[in-house]
Amino acid sequence: MAIALITFLLGSGIDYLANLESTVGLDTLFRLRGARTPPADAVIAAMDEASETRLGVGQDLTRWRGLHAGLIRQLQRQGAALIVFDLQFIVPHPDVDAALAKTIKGAGNVLLTDCVQKFRHGTEDYYGREECSENHKEPAVRKEGNVGQPLSEQLVAMRKISAAPALIQSVLDHAPFVLVNDAQDATVREVWTYYDALAETPSLPVVVWLNFLRRGGGLNNGLDAPLSHGLTEQRRRCLSAKDHRAENSTEKSMLEKRIDDVICGEDSRYLDYYGPPHTFRMESYSDVYEGKAADLQNKVVFIGKANRLFASGKSDYFQTPFTDSRSGRMAGVEIMATQFANLAEGRFVQSPLPPWLPQVAFGFFIGLILTRLTGFYGLLASLLAGGAYAGLAFGCFSRYGLWLPVAVPILLQLPLSWLIALSWSRRDLLNERKRILDFVRQVFPQWMHFLPASPGQWYPEKSAAQMSSERYVRALCLATDIEGYTSVAAQHSPREMWELLKSYYQVLGLPVTSHDGVIANIQGDEMMALWIDLCSDSQRHSACLAAIEIDQAVERFNQTSTAGRLPTRIGLHEGEIVLGSGESGGFRFYNPFGDTVNTASRIQGVNKFLGTKILASKAVADSLTQVVCRPVGKFRVEGKNEALELVEIIDKASGGNDPNDLLYRKFAHGLQLFQQGNWEQAELVFQNILNEHGNDNPSRYYLELAQAYRQQPPADWDGILTLEQK
Repeated sequence: MAIALITFLLGSGIDYLANLESTVGLDTLFRLRGARTPPADAVIAAMDEASETRLGVGQDLTRWRGLHAGLIRQLQRQGAALIVFDLQFIVPHPDVDAALAKTIKGAGNVLLTDCVQKFRHGTEDYYGREECSENHKEPAVRKEGNVGQPLSEQLVAMRKISAAPALIQSVLDHAPFVLVNDAQDATVREVWTYYDALAETPSLPVVVWLNFLRRGGGLNNGLDAPLSHGLTEQRRRCLSAKDHRAENSTEKSMLEKRIDDVICGEDSRYLDYYGPPHTFRMESYSDVYEGKAADLQNKVVFIGKANRLFASGKSDYFQTPFTDSRSGRMAGVEIMATQFANLAEGRFVQSPLPPWLPQVAFGFFIGLILTRLTGFYGLLASLLAGGAYAGLAFGCFSRYGLWLPVAVPILLQLPLSWLIALSWSRRDLLNERKRILDFVRQVFPQWMHFLPASPGQWYPEKSAAQMSSERYVRALCLATDIEGYTSVAAQHSPREMWELLKSYYQVLGLPVTSHDGVIANIQGDEMMALWIDLCSDSQRHSACLAAIEIDQAVERFNQTSTAGRLPTRIGLHEGEIVLGSGESGGFRFYNPFGDTVNTASRIQGVNKFLGTKILASKAVADSLTQVVCRPVGKFRVEGKNEALELVEIIDKASGGNDPNDLLYRKFAHGLQLFQQGNWEQAELVFQNILNEHGNDNPSRYYLELAQAYRQQPPADWDGILTLEQK
């Protein structure tokens, strides 16, 4: 999850600043897919270099206007469905406009392009085609009052300028078609279907497509001619009522739903280009004019400037995802035909999911791989997963025009995931090394001179003479022993006993290590754990919690074990020990030594007499408030002259009133009477505990002793019990 979140945020941030997904991802998908066949309905009559020469008009667009009437008549004879001019007819030419208007009106299927002028603050910074900009420089907005004061730099105005009145009144329809400015040198990826900044005016390709459907009988929505006005009204109704498209949607055909989506949906779409320039069928203007172009019946013929040879620096030519040094830029008329073809096919480039969702999912999946598989295998698996995702994205794009993000996942998220996983594994490695060093420092300090001061170093050449063979520390020892181990072992084969003990010591080891202890020694059914180099209260608290959790874990183990129960007794004692090494028979061994270790083992053995599970010397539990404990008496254990005052560790403190608090107070009172030699009163107290509170093993032990001592009091009684056995 961390890898997914970090890579998503960094990738999204870089994509936001550099537009990486469009400039690299989408363009790469187009180039990998290559060209695809455009619909045959669209044909371009290109005002190309050959036509300029053969018709003697050169590059002056005003000289072409006198030829358009003849071109329209020729297309009428060929049976063209619609004739679309991607040209400006703004400046009147009285000598030819009357004949051209008459021909246009007679044809009844001609559509013209409106110019859109965009400018800032007053009359400065015009954007638009030459005729539009040069002949319409009056401000679109004015300030009241001081007319000479300039308008705000932030104010951007747009307006639509139609063809000369003589021509506009004769056409079937007209609408604007705007692409990015040449001077911006930007790649055209998106086009407008509606210009909401121009009062919801539809773009010319949308108007052409719906007129084409109407002529073919596929449009039955009751719109009057010209369609552009009705489309504007429908768009406004959609924007004022967001649920308009949902009305009766189940009763509409797929085509009607597509029309509704274009009218009421987003005002821009990503073009699904068919290939580099000249992918569409392109006939020379002169060939069409002279009747040399065949098979134009029921075709939509787009007429506009389109050079056959790439020529840099000319206006109305634009970069596309396929633009390179060989193909050159694409003419605006071919981009118009591309948008019409996308509308006819019902296929634009679109994202099937919110862009962030695939990126988060990709980051999570790669993170899952890198955290489950380490090293080379994780790298290889994540690389294969990235390749599979790239293949999926390419397949969806090629087949359906669906655009899944590829640049951010492959170029950013994947290497970032590798870097994060590497850093994380390095961190884990250093933490593991620190844990091992701490263990060695506490248990086997004689090895420390071998260990590296930093990763990558090792000192095996240092001799044993340079190493310390012993270390004196203050430690807290935890000793365990299995009750009735001999009888359990007699019932199993050595291998069965080994399997049982292996599982048993795994259960014992986890509470020790989770509370910062180390296992110093395991011999048969006994284990010794140590807490070293911690402050006294901290290591006492950790050791007591570990003892309680060992007791609970063993109880769970015994409930599920099918090989036999291994009830465990635990003893805790604190004091000075020696961590040392020695040799025997040529082999070196490392162990904790000292009276503290032996005393912990003897305290563990006292559990056998009291019927308890965890005993500790009084000093271990003296200052702890997080555990529940009670004093259980003073004892002289075998091999020691000094008395040990012991407490029973019962459980973790819950923070509330302990339900056994009354029992513990009664026991403490009975123990005090017992130690004072008041056997009869002590006997009454312990008997009362058993009657009122049920079984309590220490109370039963002292009850039996009190009864025996009442009959035969011990000589020289000092309140200390002497145990002659382990």
